[in-house]
Amino acid sequence: MLKFFYRLGLFTILLLSTTILYQKHTYAYHTLTRTNPLSHTQALVDEEKYMDAYTYLDYFMQFDYMKHNPKAEALFNSIQTKRQSLSYQSEKVAQGISTGTSDELSGQIAAIGSDFFLIGDIRDLALEGTHYFKHEKVDPVLVSLSTIGLVASASTLFTLGSSAVAKSGISVLKLAHKSKRIPVWLSKYLVRESKVIRQTKDISSINPLFKTLDTMHKEVGLQETLKLLSRTQNFKELKGLSKLTKRFGKETDTLLKLSDKKLLTHENRLNKMDKKTIMLASTYGSNGFVHLIKGGEKNFIKTTKRMKAYAKVGYKGGIWKVFLWLMKHLSDTTLMLLMGVSALLLVPFKRVLKKAT
Repeated sequence: MLKFFYRLGLFTILLLSTTILYQKHTYAYHTLTRTNPLSHTQALVDEEKYMDAYTYLDYFMQFDYMKHNPKAEALFNSIQTKRQSLSYQSEKVAQGISTGTSDELSGQIAAIGSDFFLIGDIRDLALEGTHYFKHEKVDPVLVSLSTIGLVASASTLFTLGSSAVAKSGISVLKLAHKSKRIPVWLSKYLVRESKVIRQTKDISSINPLFKTLDTMHKEVGLQETLKLLSRTQNFKELKGLSKLTKRFGKETDTLLKLSDKKLLTHENRLNKMDKKTIMLASTYGSNGFVHLIKGGEKNFIKTTKRMKAYAKVGYKGGIWKVFLWLMKHLSDTTLMLLMGVSALLLVPFKRVLKKAT
């Protein structure tokens, strides 16, 4: 009887280690872990970045595993209450008018409004002029944008408003610069182009940039446009993101962040996949996109369905949790050693030796 349980134990170890090794390299379940947005959201709240916190948590609230989470609901409601308060909104509007920057939509609209009616351009040039005469550091990007803005204002006046897209684009870029969300490549480009525009009094060379920003602004709004702009490394990426906004709308930036930019770098592959599948992959973070891109849409859906079914095995998915822990913590070498040793011990050496003699 003891021998039976001994052999049964060895067989169980052999079967379990073989199964874990196979599942580890075939489906890699252990790398697919649902993203818990609460810690990151709370960190944003602690930094008083309420708009970013709201946008991030709001994305996850559409999925069942967070929608019915009491802690998530309480945090989400507290952020909404703060952002809707009159004192908070008044503070952001005043910030937008006086400084030309804000992290909230109300303040950003106020900032753009002041730039659109010449106030902002004159204010910024006067401020930088003061820095110059005091022998203080002058902001070349802000001077460049204000210079382009004045030329665009004159063009708007003489063309009866046909340069309005340019003025709107300049305001967005000013806001991005003051919010430290304008990328290095774009700063250099603006400084270079402003020198040409100052001489030619013609902004046509920079119009493609303004049109791209205008498209993004219409699709996702001001706040998301600023975020997306900050993630670009060149104009090609900016155009690519503009294209993505037409499909994913205001969720583009969150998806881009969760995918570690795979949404952009693997755009051609992901374009062939259903939007719902891509959204599902995003809840598993960057690894979700790795599985989706590597294994394809059908395999990814099958894998997530299997995981959902396995999670019901045992008391509150206890068996599945143990299985995942083993996949994560047992190396391939350990699993192969377990397989080898248990297989050897299962071999009936006495019978083999008797037959040999």
